[in-house]
Formats: sequence, C-alpha cells, structure tokens
Amino acid sequence: MRKAGWGTASLTAGLVLALAAGPVRAQVSGSAAPAGNGVPAVNGSAARALVTLIGELNYRERMALPPGAVLLVTLAEQGGDPAAPALARQAIDLAGQQVPLRFRLTAAAAKLKAGVRYALRAIIQDAQGQPLWSIQSAHVVDPGRTLHNLGMLWLTRAAAPEPAATAPSTGPALRPPGTVFQCGERQVVALAGEDGLELTLDGATRRLERGFSASGARYDGTLADGRTVEFWSKGRNARLSLQGEAETSCAQSEFAEDVPANIYEARGRSPNWSLRIGPERLDLVRSGTVTSQVAQIAVPERQLLADGHRYVARLGEGELRVTINPGLCLDERTGAPFPDKVVVEADDEVLTGCGGSASAVLAHGGDWKVTALNGQPVADAGLSMRFSGQGEVSGHAGCNRFTARYRADANGLTIAGRSAASTMMACPREVMLREQALMSALRSIQRHTVEEDGTLVLSGLDDTEIRLRR
Repeated sequence: MRKAGWGTASLTAGLVLALAAGPVRAQVSGSAAPAGNGVPAVNGSAARALVTLIGELNYRERMALPPGAVLLVTLAEQGGDPAAPALARQAIDLAGQQVPLRFRLTAAAAKLKAGVRYALRAIIQDAQGQPLWSIQSAHVVDPGRTLHNLGMLWLTRAAAPEPAATAPSTGPALRPPGTVFQCGERQVVALAGEDGLELTLDGATRRLERGFSASGARYDGTLADGRTVEFWSKGRNARLSLQGEAETSCAQSEFAEDVPANIYEARGRSPNWSLRIGPERLDLVRSGTVTSQVAQIAVPERQLLADGHRYVARLGEGELRVTINPGLCLDERTGAPFPDKVVVEADDEVLTGCGGSASAVLAHGGDWKVTALNGQPVADAGLSMRFSGQGEVSGHAGCNRFTARYRADANGLTIAGRSAASTMMACPREVMLREQALMSALRSIQRHTVEEDGTLVLSGLDDTEIRLRR
C-alpha cells in the first residue's frame, strides 16, 4: 500500500481523490460572488444544504484485488429513471489498496426527498473495466441531516463474463488508444481522426462528428441511450457536455515523458523557431510561411560569459551564434515563464525567445503562498503549493494536504486530475468550502505567468484565477 510522507497522515482507500472529484459547482450551486472573509460566496440556501454519506465496503472472500482496480460508487433514487444522472458519484483508482475501502459521497439536499429510498451502488472493476465485486443497497436519506454513516457494506462477487463465441482470445484487453482526460469524476479516452473522434465514455466507445468551432476542436454525437454528447478540446484541456448533466471541465490525466535532463530547449515567435541542444547535436528549426529551414550540426564548445554562455559555429556560408542569459522570460504568445532569455543569430537574422525548463521557474525558491482565489484575498488562510522540477505539485489546501502531477511548458500549465490524492480531515465549514474551491480551481488551470512584482498567476476555465507569492 502506498504511504504518504506527511507525518502521521496516510493515504488509504477512504481518501477522496480531491482534484479528480467533481466540480464544486455540481455540489454547491449558486453564483460565485465575492465574500468579505475570503471564502467564495455561494447561494445561502445551497450553502446549508449538503448531505454527506460515508461508509466502508468489504467482502468475506480472502482474495486480493488486482493491479489497476477502480472503485465506483453512485447514489440515485431507487426505481427512478435509469438514464437520469446520479445524485452523487465517486471514482477511486485504488492503486494497490485492498478492502475494507472507505467511500464519501456529497449530494445537494435540495435534490433529496424526505422518506424516499435511495439506491447506493458500488462496483469494483479491474483495469479492463470488468466488474469484480458489487453491491446495490437501499437507504432512506434524510435531507435534514448533514452526515449519514452507512457503516460496513458487504460486496458480492460479480459474475464472470460469458466467453466469446467467435474468435479466440488474443491476450489481455488493452485500454483504447488515444488521450486520457479526467472530466470531473469520469475518465474518458479521446482518439481524434481527420474528420471525427472516437470517445470512450463509461466503458463504451462512440463515434463523434467534428463540428464548427472558432478555436480548438469540437465534436458531437449521440450515445447508445439516445443522449447527445459534445466534446470540445483545446490542447491538454477539454469540456464534456452530456444531455441532462452539467457541463464538465476536463484535463489531460496522463502526460508523455518529460524532455531528458541533458536536452536543452528554446523557442520563439514571430517568426516561429525552436532550438534543441543535446549532448552531441544542435538542431535549429526556423518555420517560414511556406517551408521550414532545419539545421543540424555538432554541438560547438560552450563559451562562458559574465551572465550566461554562448555557442558559436559555422552554418553554411555564415555563422550561428546562440546566446543564453539567465533571467525571467515570458513566452510572447502565452505568457508562460521560462528561466532563460535566448538570442539566436543565423544568416543575418536575429531570433529572440525563451529557453530552459518551465518547471524550473515554478520549482525555484520553495513554497508559493496563495494570496487570492478567484478574486478574493486569502493571504492568511494557510494555502500553499510547492512545485518540483520532476513534475509534482503538493501543498496545503487549508485543511488537507494534496499532491498531483503537473506539466508546464510554452502552452501553459495543466494539473493531471487522475494522479491527485488528498488527506481527508474535517475542518470548519468555511475552511472546507474554501478548500473545495481551491481544488476545483486547480483542475481548471490552463495558463500561468509571472507578473513584474513576482506574483505567479494561474488562470483557466470560467474565469478561474489563483494568485501566489513567495
């Protein structure tokens, strides 16, 4: 079992994957108008109308869960419309954890009816999506009670799937190819083609047709149950719209391998160019309106300067000079910060841009203190983040600690929801509301920049903004 490094706190199966959880708006309705105490304001009635269900899941057989197992827990009205969205959902990548498994569901009390029985369904699936263990039990949930402890619930073994009647097995099932996105509590896989997209959602793959979009790529289609679906992607972020459900923000949940440490990269705009310096070779690509110029030469000797270093080499009939000076550099198009300013002189052309690892800017200097969240000051709330140069962000959300993977480059900043984990301690209501708002904001981040006074600004969907200082 994985152990956390936060003193006595440990990550167990009962810990909510906070960044991978559904948006706060799905649980706390109302506008996000500013509040004087630094807590995002919510509708008064909604702020008093949250119901939480907790419990444990177990089975009596002495059998370990396989690697890649996932726990899905939902709450819905018993006997209600099966196509209607669940009142509450939780999905946990167990990451090797074994029973007993804790769960925690939060639903809006306004959606619950006094005296009505609600069906709680839990399914443990293997890495290929096949059910292993399940339970469906009925409970009366009092909307007037804020906490319901359902105790220990016992799972039963799921029936083995019927063997295929046609072609013999060719080995273990593989996850569908494509890009994995975390959309609230759902994980979807998107595989784009020339004129459409194959979207794997809730274990089923549907073909979506490409539609008109002023930016990004938008696809729409119909699910097997007749509901319409729309998927709009922009780089590592996307939006998922399902008929009958609130629109969900998505973020790429798995990242490709980082650039090796012995590779230096730089790039610039107007005109676009990119530079890559490895142990043995230097590659320079200059993109024109029709064609691109590519130069590949042996890495020349590095010349040390008073404030950086330089490479000088022959390039055709002329000379190539690459000068790298340490100093904050903002990408011309996105504002993403880099640690170096780079000047490339080639063929009487001077190219300027930024170089080095974008993660280095975030990681340098230790903790960042959150000073404002969505326009509200929170300087004394104890919110903080620390970015590592190896792509991990961790911090304190006011009550609980969290950790997740992130990717920073010239296109912006994305935090991978699937990788996120959090401790689960209870704190005063206003602290928990602010914590949920921070976690929801982190899931929506798309861009980052550094202002002249050193303030780090993270921004994203729905006017999300987190401001931080050293």
